[in-house]
Amino acid sequence: MEVTSFVGRDDDVATARKLLGGTRVLTLTGVGGVGKTRLSRQVGAVVRRAFPDGVWLVELAHVSDPDLVASTVARELGLRDDTSEPLAALTGFLATAELLLILDNCEHVIGACAALADRIVPATTGLRILATSREPLGVAGEQILPVAPLPVPDPERAELDSPATRLLVERAVAADPAFRSSSDNAATLAAICRRLDGIPLALELAALRLRMFTPEQVLARLDDAMGLLTTGLRAAPQRQQTLASAIRWSYDLCTPDEQRLWEQLSVFAGGVDLAAAEAVCRVGAPHTLLDALTGLVDKSVLAYRPARDGTGRYTMLEPLRQFGRDRLRARGDEHTVRVAHRDYFSGLARRGRDEYWNAEDTRWFGDVAREHANLRAALHFGLGDPAGAGRTLELATDLWPFWEHCHLLLEGYRWLTEALALNPEHTVDRARALAACSAIAAMRSETTTAAEFASAAAEIAAETGSVQVRAEAEMARAVSVFGSGEPRGALDIAVAVSEQARACAHPRVEMESLAFAAVCALALDDPLAAALADQLMALTTAHGSHLLGGLAYWAVGTQRQRDGDPAGAVAALRRSIELLRRFDRCAWIATSVDGLAWVAAAEGDHVRAARLMGAASAVRRGSSQRLAHTMTQLIGQRVRDEVQAGLGEQEFAARFDAGAALSAADAVDAAMDIAPSAVTSAEPVGLDVLTRRERDVARLIGRGYGNRRIAQELVISIRTAESHVDHILTKLGFTSRTQIAAWITRAEGRARTGHGAASPA
Repeated sequence: MEVTSFVGRDDDVATARKLLGGTRVLTLTGVGGVGKTRLSRQVGAVVRRAFPDGVWLVELAHVSDPDLVASTVARELGLRDDTSEPLAALTGFLATAELLLILDNCEHVIGACAALADRIVPATTGLRILATSREPLGVAGEQILPVAPLPVPDPERAELDSPATRLLVERAVAADPAFRSSSDNAATLAAICRRLDGIPLALELAALRLRMFTPEQVLARLDDAMGLLTTGLRAAPQRQQTLASAIRWSYDLCTPDEQRLWEQLSVFAGGVDLAAAEAVCRVGAPHTLLDALTGLVDKSVLAYRPARDGTGRYTMLEPLRQFGRDRLRARGDEHTVRVAHRDYFSGLARRGRDEYWNAEDTRWFGDVAREHANLRAALHFGLGDPAGAGRTLELATDLWPFWEHCHLLLEGYRWLTEALALNPEHTVDRARALAACSAIAAMRSETTTAAEFASAAAEIAAETGSVQVRAEAEMARAVSVFGSGEPRGALDIAVAVSEQARACAHPRVEMESLAFAAVCALALDDPLAAALADQLMALTTAHGSHLLGGLAYWAVGTQRQRDGDPAGAVAALRRSIELLRRFDRCAWIATSVDGLAWVAAAEGDHVRAARLMGAASAVRRGSSQRLAHTMTQLIGQRVRDEVQAGLGEQEFAARFDAGAALSAADAVDAAMDIAPSAVTSAEPVGLDVLTRRERDVARLIGRGYGNRRIAQELVISIRTAESHVDHILTKLGFTSRTQIAAWITRAEGRARTGHGAASPA
């Protein structure tokens, strides 16, 4: 998150901009901490109007597995990770796109990034890649732009206007508003910049020391520290020695507890909240850890970002994280801390055994989505830790609702199969993992493989005598049978499974089997559909389920449409969408949009029906979860044929294409007939209540942009955009983006007419 200004890189921005006009792949290279990431984002912001399809930032620092690079890029672009060929899907999506793809921090997955560039660049026409790495990608046609440290003052002159000095002074003032540069300290500040070789991260660390030391003391300690700390680093280039020494000096200024915490926090990926830090890290009594956390934030080793729910998240710059990891390794504690990290996040995954199907499902899916990077790190470590193979299998299996419902089929399938290979013993956990693999394979239309997995799960269930696992295996078999083109057989199995699950008190499988049976019955026009939908509704309502409740409302709404109750159908289907929208990238929203299209067709509104069918395709865009689409086609193909016949092919195509051209969010809003609502506000709040970047975000919300589009426009990550929106809602006391949009319009209007507090920066 950029919360500080951009200093001293105007020439680099201009050079990069020019080079991007003549190359498809531009790599910014340089040592850690030299400012490659900040430069790439600034370049993206400057050139974004040249790319009609946007500038997309993909942060790779926390992707430890090279095999996940392509799927991470695809997911950031809004594609679904449920295809066996993510590179092919990504290439197809980018074929005619005119966009800039920023791949940040490539060095630890350099081979995968090079392979990705080699594949997608020749197959596209308007794609440009801007990569940041400590070394070139090494691909054909790559242009390399070395990023040098900031220019430092001439030794013969005490310059305060060199880029390095400006950065040092600006960050020092930010840390201590009372700090002032003057002719008295100019020579010392210039010497600090030269001593640190103009490396931005090193300068920022030194600026923090100016809160407690005079410039002369900082320079003296730098000279002493670097003379000692570079011992043993002689094999490294001078600038790497300089940065390592600057970081090490900051480390040495920490208390022993802060040092230990810094090291242990390095195992986290994508940040950490207080609960996780307390569970994983061991630096003494609980109050000791809180004191150490506060100290690391005060020393800017950690950045703290509050959240709307009263919690917050701590993040660490990658060079600082790498330093902490190296120290943890040298101390011999890495394995112990990583085991604690894996076990903590295994607990998060295990919560899903109950929370997935009850009133806590929204919270669980949200927590899992937020901790996706940490869960990946735990799984990656677990696969290389033979002593914890069983725990890793449980972790991968407990996450299967997340893999299934949030378009992560390929990733989940991979973790599950690799964990299964490490756990050949016939245990209940292996059977559960096999059943999950079977369901995922069926959703990807791999029917033979799905059947084999289901059969293996059933065999172990029989061996162990577990009736619950037997129900899971049979549910997997039902999905496999449907995928092989036998909806009647699938219906019979699913109905039987619902009875078995009820008998052995397995609510999750009971709900899933009822939902699946209802789909089969609706596809077959079987009279049993109404009873199955009602049973599912009663069960999900009793347990307060939102996600499975959304499927229940879809089944009820579809049945009401068939029963000639359009008003009841629309109410149920919209309620389905309301529930399913609570889950990031939920795979089933498109089915409810389809359902609303069927209602419109039944009422004779073929124009709306065609547009909603296109809108459903927009929501489904990029997904290769073939089974869900097959289900919808079985139910809705006849309706589509009727609408096309009523409108004529040309008119139908025009209306369908209009819906398909919408973004996923706009497509859902169209289905819901959402219009801007009236917003009331208490006493007007001035624009100065928000930071400069928050005002930028608010303005884009006022234009109707979603978080993904905001991230594009401002060249920030989607997580950062979401964080800014959360902060704005909290500061203004609002609960919706509509309120923000209305507020920013009024606030800027007041500012223009002189009736507001501060004018926008």
